[in-house]
Amino acid sequence: MSKFAFVNGKYLTLNNARLSINDRSIHFSDSVYEVIAVYEGKLVFWKEHLDRLIKSLSMLDIKNFNNIKNLIFKCKEIIDLNNLKFGLIYIQISRGIASRNHNWNKDIMPSLIISALHKNVFKSNKPISLISNKDIRWKLSNIKSTSLLGNVLLKQKALKNNSFECVMYDEKKMITEATTSNIWMIKNKNLFTPPLTKNILPGVTRKIVFQIAKDLNIKATEKNISMNTLVNSDGVFLTNSSSLLLLANKIDNLKLKTDKDKISELIFNKLIEVIINHAT
Repeated sequence: MSKFAFVNGKYLTLNNARLSINDRSIHFSDSVYEVIAVYEGKLVFWKEHLDRLIKSLSMLDIKNFNNIKNLIFKCKEIIDLNNLKFGLIYIQISRGIASRNHNWNKDIMPSLIISALHKNVFKSNKPISLISNKDIRWKLSNIKSTSLLGNVLLKQKALKNNSFECVMYDEKKMITEATTSNIWMIKNKNLFTPPLTKNILPGVTRKIVFQIAKDLNIKATEKNISMNTLVNSDGVFLTNSSSLLLLANKIDNLKLKTDKDKISELIFNKLIEVIINHAT
């Protein structure tokens, strides 16, 4: 179990870690975050996560955060303090602390918290069950912000229906993503995933899978995917940093084909290889 966190310049035990009640992340979800996997005590794809974090800060106009260069050092300190061998590092940067008001002062100083979770995300998983639902999230889901209530409600709906994830679709009935994952479809030994829009997070694992597919001579294409197309594919899998790759075998009680050509297995095995060779 993790015992230490970093909060606004201090390394604290979890029992003593506190965030001000006036932090804008509490009142307005006015914050961004990243979740980075840890393999053998080393951070996985941290440069890609850091690039996305910087972009998220820019898109929400969160300024005055001057600790980007030291952020990875602090993450590694949390890894060491928690004896974290396999797991996840959570980073959250809010706009800062101020009295409750929708507007903010340009001089406000951001808040930073870093915490750890022990979890082996590098093992293969059994196929999962999915449900589907209209996408009810806010309209800037390409920003990795903590405005996650829509995700939370649909993830809970999946749990109530004995499923792991909820696949979301837009007003045109086109797939966007799952509540905590990007989604992929296999057809005729090729990979397809929805193109990046304001409704889709540019996943780090998603980006790496494109690179891996190229290395394996597997064609990977961005394409709008309808629910009917998804159900009639040769396989469906999800990718994210906290589970890596999850093959699905059912959606809305409809059976899915489970990738007889083992494309997802090839991708997963290569993903593990890349992680082992590049975690730092």
